[in-house]
Amino acid sequence: MTDSHTRTALITGASSGIGAEFARQLAAQGHDLILVARRGERLAALAAELQERHGITAEPLVADLATTEGIEMVAARLAELNTLVLLVNNAGFGISGSLAKSALQGQLDMLNVHMVATMRLSHAALPGMISRGSGGIINVASLAAFMALPGEINYCATKAYLVTFSQALAAEVRRKGVRVQALCPGFTITEFHDEPDRPGAGREGFPRFLWGSSQAVVADSLRALDRGQVVCVPGFVNRMIRLLTRTSLVNRLAPAFLDE
Repeated sequence: MTDSHTRTALITGASSGIGAEFARQLAAQGHDLILVARRGERLAALAAELQERHGITAEPLVADLATTEGIEMVAARLAELNTLVLLVNNAGFGISGSLAKSALQGQLDMLNVHMVATMRLSHAALPGMISRGSGGIINVASLAAFMALPGEINYCATKAYLVTFSQALAAEVRRKGVRVQALCPGFTITEFHDEPDRPGAGREGFPRFLWGSSQAVVADSLRALDRGQVVCVPGFVNRMIRLLTRTSLVNRLAPAFLDE
């Protein structure tokens, strides 16, 4: 096994939720970390916690991936890393409501964070991984990638892009020692659902059995990456919902839940 300080993982959206849980589990495995998010104080606190607990190096990198400047800052950091073994493109957000009534800039920011940043950062990370013959990229999509929900059209569409992008990229690099995964969690207990303008905001309207933990999501994702599984839908309930989406039943019922 290589020394822990020769393995580095870069995680976007690392200040909370699934991103922070990736940081915790990877630090426990001995990875050095580069933690990317907009909230510098939270990043610094998480970095200090993980360094103290696990004896690894954790570097906070404050960047806004809705902007070209933020994306290019992180891309430059990736390109100079010769110890990178894992890129986790986790940063994301959602906006609920019809397209006609939503603010255009918010929709454009979502496309930048979910699609442009993921593609650009993967492009920056791949040359080094390919030259070393090893590495992995996890793109955090969503169960919504398999749905077409009114009121969340760009959230669903951008997450669907991440699945297709990951599948095609995995095929491109599978003989080069690099693994790629689209992680598609369902309802996960994180801060994502606590803000009122995000998809699935609030937990009261959804049965308890639908909710999973970020710990289980990340553990499933890392195990699936080791197995070379390209599309990971963690949890039995979510896999059953994924099967239902193939019947179009979910999409036919969705308009009943759109509050307009």
